[in-house]
Amino acid sequence: MAATIQETIEQLHTSLRDYIEATYHIGDATLIGQRQTLLKRTGVTHQVPYLESTPKYQLGQNFGKIEGLPPAALAVYSALTKADGKQPRLLFDPPYRHQADAIRHSLIGGRNLVIMTGTGSGKTESFLLPILGKFAREAATKPKAFGSQHGVRALLLYPMNALVNDQLGRLRAIFGDPRLAAMFTEWAGRPPTFARYTSRTPYAGIRNSKRDSKKFTSFENFYVEIERQASGPKSEDQQRASKLRSELKARGKWPAKPDLEKWFGAKGSRWADPKTGEPLRAVTLPEDSELITRHEAQDAAPDLLVTNYSMLEYMLMRPIERTIFDQTAAWLAANPDEKFTVVLDEAHLYRGAAGAEVGLLMRRLRARLGIPVKRFQVICATASFNEKEHAGDFGSQLTGVDADSFVAVTGDLDLRPHAATGSSADADLLAGIDLSGFYDSDVDKRRAAIAPVLHHRGIAPTGDIGRDLYTALESFPPLGLLVNTTMKAARPVASLGLELFPDTPDQADHAVTALLALGSVARENSEAAGLLPCRIHNFYRGLPGLWICMDPDCNELGTDEHSGICGKMYSQPREICGCGARVLEFYTCRNCGAAHVRAHSDDVDTPNALWSEPGRRLKMPGMETSPLLDLDLLLEEPRHPDLAEIAEYDLETGRINPLNQSPRTRTVYLRKDRVTPPADDEGNQDNRLEVRGQFTPCAVCGDTAAFGRTSVQDHQTKGDQPFQALVARQI
Repeated sequence: MAATIQETIEQLHTSLRDYIEATYHIGDATLIGQRQTLLKRTGVTHQVPYLESTPKYQLGQNFGKIEGLPPAALAVYSALTKADGKQPRLLFDPPYRHQADAIRHSLIGGRNLVIMTGTGSGKTESFLLPILGKFAREAATKPKAFGSQHGVRALLLYPMNALVNDQLGRLRAIFGDPRLAAMFTEWAGRPPTFARYTSRTPYAGIRNSKRDSKKFTSFENFYVEIERQASGPKSEDQQRASKLRSELKARGKWPAKPDLEKWFGAKGSRWADPKTGEPLRAVTLPEDSELITRHEAQDAAPDLLVTNYSMLEYMLMRPIERTIFDQTAAWLAANPDEKFTVVLDEAHLYRGAAGAEVGLLMRRLRARLGIPVKRFQVICATASFNEKEHAGDFGSQLTGVDADSFVAVTGDLDLRPHAATGSSADADLLAGIDLSGFYDSDVDKRRAAIAPVLHHRGIAPTGDIGRDLYTALESFPPLGLLVNTTMKAARPVASLGLELFPDTPDQADHAVTALLALGSVARENSEAAGLLPCRIHNFYRGLPGLWICMDPDCNELGTDEHSGICGKMYSQPREICGCGARVLEFYTCRNCGAAHVRAHSDDVDTPNALWSEPGRRLKMPGMETSPLLDLDLLLEEPRHPDLAEIAEYDLETGRINPLNQSPRTRTVYLRKDRVTPPADDEGNQDNRLEVRGQFTPCAVCGDTAAFGRTSVQDHQTKGDQPFQALVARQI
């Protein structure tokens, strides 16, 4: 029988635990047992795994049934919902309900929005569709204004550049679509334009020929050279370049300019007119949708500007970007019925000082454009809010518009109608599935593996494994319950078995494992998503270290857990054990595993008071403190007594050889010669003060580490090896 998900995850956890135990040596068997107990405990190096299925949202009305939708907006939406030749389908009709609500409230009702839907809910389309509809309405009803009056009609604002870059591909796909450009050109004589305006947009400052030839070199060597080869005579190079260009376009990595080579200009031609100084190359063409350079945006402000709030703040201050706001203000003044739209995506990040900064920035922007609050339309979008009653207050505080003008738009999950716990027969059937055969490359073995499921569900096999499983499981109640449960919130994997099959606890985990395998493959056709699109959240981390109670008679341990070396072991730093004794970080010799702890003292030669953390020299007016240097305490009997000196450690005060001892003390060993710097086999001395209290060599085995350094090490995992151990086991 194949391993359950829980068993598979336990195998991964075991690989990390094995790596730690093999790499960080402990000599005492009882202490090894304590560490094993810690490593198995949830929260030390791993967390409970969770299963989450991809949310699916309820569909809304078809675009054509949205009452009051401008005809031009409907025409644009309809054009992008169909695949046409080489042009793919970019929108879905009907849209999700929250997308239709965003269109209804923003584009038709003129309201401000706070869009609160989860990740993967089409949140981007929830604000792009109203913006696109707004552009289409103006282009169709006021073609002269749209065609000749440049200005930023919509501003898309992000907290950081990475989020801007994520949206660039989607914008290129929509605004660069030839069908969209043709419709707008027919209405107003030009396509809608957009521009990414961030620190990555070439290039800052005033244009001149010398700077152009230098700043555009990398752009020419990549994009333009590919374009030239793809447009050249048919050859293997031309085919490779054409394929590369197509792949880049499909991924949104290619500028939305129909003729990039024409825009850039012929190789070696002049960058500017020698008489007037006017640019001759890299100048926006009438059919261009994307403005690539800052100078294009400064010459003719794009309809949609995408930037981050830091760059917007600079733009409002710098003279070189003044034309962008002047053109926008002029367009607003000439069209009093139009609004300026600003979208604040990832709005939940604007909290505290950052939120106050953005709030003031929005007010400065509105003042710069010279428009009242009612002409400042706001769309806030976030996947991290869920309290509709506070949406208006948040939007108002952030942007300065009235709280009553906001509408909260939320997404409703499309839950499966057939959802119920499975019967004992269901559990027995699923637990008996031959998953090794199901995962085999032999199609006949795979078909044989699913045959019991098809028979149980009364489905005649057709030979199409995905389609047959879809037919069998589409209305299967346990699968519907699994999807609904994990769609609402990620659920612990360990709890799913009893939730789905409460009557068969012994078979439940294996049944869930089989159900996940089958549901992920079940699909209506090869292009559709599986019935159960899901993912496992499995968390691991390295060991931050180990800490031990200094009292061998610690009463926090059971009778059989005492090692005679130390007390209870902890996975997090603390000062005092539950028994009242001091706690210090646990160290062992990497060669023999001898137990040590590392403390820190301001006087390594004659230590008295010890601290659990190191400290640097601190200078203050009138005084100066000494640094706190490493001091190793050996907790076992040394085999090389000439390397160690005996000392008494006060378990309650943490002092060495105190004048007034508490009732609880123990024996420890210090490095005997803490004045002479340690040396390697060739006599090279390590003169650093911080190593004089370290055991070099180990007083138990007499060995050192490489280059004469101490072999006493902590238990904090380092480097990539723990991650490599997990990946190797997973593969």
